[in-house]
Amino acid sequence: MPGPAVVHRIEDPFAFARSAGRHEGRIPVAALARVQDRLAGNAGTVTFVVRGGCDEQDRPLLELEIAGSLRLPCERCLAEFEFPLTIRTRVLLAHPGGMPESDDDPEAPEWVEAGHDLDVQELVEDEIVLGLPLSVRHVQGKCSDEATESKRTGAAVSPFSKLSDLLEPGRRKLK
Repeated sequence: MPGPAVVHRIEDPFAFARSAGRHEGRIPVAALARVQDRLAGNAGTVTFVVRGGCDEQDRPLLELEIAGSLRLPCERCLAEFEFPLTIRTRVLLAHPGGMPESDDDPEAPEWVEAGHDLDVQELVEDEIVLGLPLSVRHVQGKCSDEATESKRTGAAVSPFSKLSDLLEPGRRKLK
């Protein structure tokens, strides 16, 4: 029987940032609830390191490093593949209700509301959700059907080549 789940929390994240604290750990991929619908499998773990600090304007911030590997389905061939996850980001801390007005500057820092404690697992999961690409797929020529077909024919395969096979039986029925 597995032991209790590890709770990753930082008490007083503002003091943690000012003292340049460090917190690290592992989170099972299966525990990342908001990512599950994007996965082909949920085995493995994600490692993270959170470091406290202050930015150039002396505002408290957290630096995050997230690494791991996710099993994602290729949107081209639907086969699963290993997606290397490497995220490095910085977030500024704001007191609840004290979030600055959002501006349209893409270079503006990301803000996180933090109360008397901060759920690190939720923060890590937020960054993974934001860091995953909208469309994931094997590199060109590595999809299972493409690779097999191009080896057999010795030519590049059109992504639409299988459509004609699907349409042919229907055309015969219409005649």
